[in-house]
Amino acid sequence: MMKWGLNLKFICYTVFIVVFISLVFSAVFIFQSRKALLHEFKNTAQSLVKNLALNIEVPLFIENQSALSSLAQNLMKEESVQSVSIYNEAGKAMVSLNKGRRLFPWQQELVVYQVYFSSDTGDAMTDEMKLFYQQEKGGGSEQGRLIGRIEVLFSRDSIISALNRMRWWIFISATIAAIIGGVAALYFSRTLILPVQRLAQATYSIARGNWEERLSITGTDELGQLTESFNLMAQSLISKRDELEDTYRALALRDRMAEIGKFSTIIAHELKNPLGIIKGAVDILAKTSTEPQLRSTMTGYIQDEVRRLNKIIEDFLAFARPAPPQKALCDVNDVVRKLADHFTVPDGAQKNVRLQVELGAQTQAEIDDDQIYQVLLNLVNNALQAMENDGVITIRTDCHEGLVTMQVQDSGPGIPPDMRQKVFEPFFTSKAQGTGLGLAIVKKFIESHQGGISIVEAPGGGAIFKIYLPGADA
Repeated sequence: MMKWGLNLKFICYTVFIVVFISLVFSAVFIFQSRKALLHEFKNTAQSLVKNLALNIEVPLFIENQSALSSLAQNLMKEESVQSVSIYNEAGKAMVSLNKGRRLFPWQQELVVYQVYFSSDTGDAMTDEMKLFYQQEKGGGSEQGRLIGRIEVLFSRDSIISALNRMRWWIFISATIAAIIGGVAALYFSRTLILPVQRLAQATYSIARGNWEERLSITGTDELGQLTESFNLMAQSLISKRDELEDTYRALALRDRMAEIGKFSTIIAHELKNPLGIIKGAVDILAKTSTEPQLRSTMTGYIQDEVRRLNKIIEDFLAFARPAPPQKALCDVNDVVRKLADHFTVPDGAQKNVRLQVELGAQTQAEIDDDQIYQVLLNLVNNALQAMENDGVITIRTDCHEGLVTMQVQDSGPGIPPDMRQKVFEPFFTSKAQGTGLGLAIVKKFIESHQGGISIVEAPGGGAIFKIYLPGADA
């Protein structure tokens, strides 16, 4: 598809305007010229016929065919005259001359002239002719007695040829004007539009990231001023970019320091309690008088708190430095089955919670099965902690439009709509204990698989975590 740039548009518009104006003026000029030529042609033709009529009054009155034929021959010498016919008063053809050329209707100009025998010709008459004229005058008009008519056919070839020559010269003139207009448009387009195109290209270059783009100033007119303004704008953009980068670095550093402070506070809080319990247990174990049963209890406390510390450290490391997923073609259903086999309710939870799975077909995807297992485990543990009484946790899998879907549904109290986005934020938790990193790790793992996660309310109460992952054929 042809791209209509400013240069091409400017040239085409200029040539069109020149040609249009030339055609309009040409049409008007030809119309006026044709009107003037026809008017002059008709006047000339009528003058020739009138002159012939004045010369043939007496010969026609006495019906002198030789004199009439001689006068008609003289008129036939005119190039435009094609035929001459002279009729007497009774309509009888006294003379009929024709050059034998066939004319089309638009080439013909017929002039008919009535011939009267007027008193002006009386001097050339004999006495008998005057007596006859006076006797017959009662049947005449003010012009005299009608004694016949003349029909002369003229050819308009001279006018047509003149008009054709005009059209030809007008066509040549319009062509020359169009060429000159095109050349002028090309010159002005290069003078006016080329700098605009350079500005457009430079703007596009800056938009692509070439902040050092500059244009040379080629004049002091408005385009030169526009070019200078563009260079100033580009320099201003660089200054603003540097300011924004400095501001961004300062904000990032401030946010990072705030995050580190928050991180440190949470770590200190989370480590303080287990360490306190471990210290107390060690102090009891250090006493020689400690009974064996108490020693066994304290040892169990130490082991539980060490496992808790290890879990806290693992969560922090998983969030702060997540390993890139080691993807391989796996069946998501196998990951769900593995989780279902290992699922147990902690003894201290005092809940009767059942895990139910509903597996779909064709759930293969390029995933890191360990990370997806950790995602499901975190969601199941989160659901287990959310349910205060007995209930059911359901895991569903399916494949729809090239996406593998997983749903983890619980029968707990659910999550209010205003908190459904906050639960994925780091360190956000509504529990008395916990780092608030479980769901943040879930979201990070899912995003590293180019997937998505959302929360909806379950029918009858509870929450549903919906996970979308690209399928094997996506």
